[in-house]
Formats: sequence, C-alpha cells, structure tokens
Amino acid sequence: DFDKLRAAFAKVERKNSMLYDLQQAIEQKLMQMLRENPLRMDFYERYEEIIAAYNKGKDLEDTMAAFDRVNAFLRDLAVEDARPMREGLNQETQAIVDLLRSGKELTAAEIKQVKKIAVQLLADLKQDKIRLDRWRESRQITAKVKTTIVDALQWLPQESYSDEEVTERTFQVYQHIFSTYPGGLDDPYQGSRLVG
Repeated sequence: DFDKLRAAFAKVERKNSMLYDLQQAIEQKLMQMLRENPLRMDFYERYEEIIAAYNKGKDLEDTMAAFDRVNAFLRDLAVEDARPMREGLNQETQAIVDLLRSGKELTAAEIKQVKKIAVQLLADLKQDKIRLDRWRESRQITAKVKTTIVDALQWLPQESYSDEEVTERTFQVYQHIFSTYPGGLDDPYQGSRLVG
C-alpha cells in the first residue's frame, strides 16, 4: 500500500534509514524479476539512476525527493510484476513472450499466436529436456533443446517475422533457457544468472 508507505515515511524521524531499508527490499525484488525476465533491464537502469541522484546529496529535501521517486518506481515495479497474470501467463512464459515480441508491433491475433507458441514451447522443453540434471553438459540434449526451439519458432507469424528474425529470436530464447534452467531443479530461477 503506497499511501501507507508514504504516511509511515512522513512520520519516521530517521528517513535515510527507512529509505535504505526500502532500497534493500527493492533490490531483492528487482534481482528476482531480472532473473525471471532479462528484458526488465530497463527497470534496473532506472533504479540505478534514482540511487545515483539520491547519493549526490543527502539533505532532507533530497531524501524526500528520492522517496517520491522510489515510491513511483515501486508502483511501476508492482504493475510489471503483475503483468503476466493480466496477460493470462506465468512469469516463465511471459519472459519468452517478451523475447519474441521485443521490438515488434503485432496484431492481437499475432500476439495470441506468439503466446500460444511460448506456452507450448516451454511445456515441451520442461517435459523431458531441461528437467534433466546437468542437461547443459550434454551435447545431445542441448541439440534437442535447440531443435525444439527452432521447430516451435517456425510457427511465428510469417507476416511479422523474417527468417533472419526467427533465427535471432531462436538464439535469444535458447540463451534465456540455457541461463534460466540449469536442470534438475523444481525452481527454474534457482541458481540462474543473467545473460550478458
């Protein structure tokens, strides 16, 4: 509740301390969201700008302005975190959909098709390939993962995706799968790393 947070901030004497605690909580949530979806990097960059501006001066006015920017950022972060649910997806599938839609203006029918492809692709991969312990160490299994991705992305709307774009998206989705699903884990984000 952002209004309650603002009221609590107004009452607290040690505003810098509360802002620091808020910063720690935001960083934890932000790192989780980045692991889930690498295309959320713009949130991280925006957050870094807020912190840099705050660190330039720490008088009461700067602290109040920083809190306002952090509060606005938190609202946007909450909206982004809830976006998969609004789109009828989970966080895992939303990341693939975002990779496939990045930079594209698609019709409603094409978006529906992309979502269907992403849902089916993830289900196919999780069925037996990326669930195996240390799947990334097996050339045979990584080849099967790549083939599964290539086969699925061939169904992207031809009107909107050139062959070169399909190849590029295939590579991006594979990199995401490789870094996000180390294999043999119930939690797909445990032990994952960002793709650089």
